[in-house]
Amino acid sequence: MPDKQRIDQLKEQVSFLEARLTRYEELLNGSILKRMVFGGGRRAKLSIAEIVISIIVLLYTAFKMELTAISAVIIVLALIVILFSALQLNVLRKKNGIDKYQRMINSLSAEKASMEKELARLVNKKNGLE
Repeated sequence: MPDKQRIDQLKEQVSFLEARLTRYEELLNGSILKRMVFGGGRRAKLSIAEIVISIIVLLYTAFKMELTAISAVIIVLALIVILFSALQLNVLRKKNGIDKYQRMINSLSAEKASMEKELARLVNKKNGLE
């Protein structure tokens, strides 16, 4: 691979790493909710949606329907879904702690430094030949 193409590829990889570093730094310094929503994956988003939908069903059933056996079952099921989803979110919160993002930032910083060192070596080599 020619040096010019290799230099351009390394520059692109370094900028990509900088973007990932910025994202992880924002998650590290952000709120717990932000960390769960943007760092927790699909399961966290689904759990939050489950809680919101269950609360809507619970409130609708409690205030708009007559209190019968069916509405009592719906209320109990909505409470079970809310509790289960909250439990899942708590597990995700513990799994996506600050130390996870700090390790990722340290790893990406080391990788970026290595790439920048290689980039400087290639640029110096190219400039030395010209």
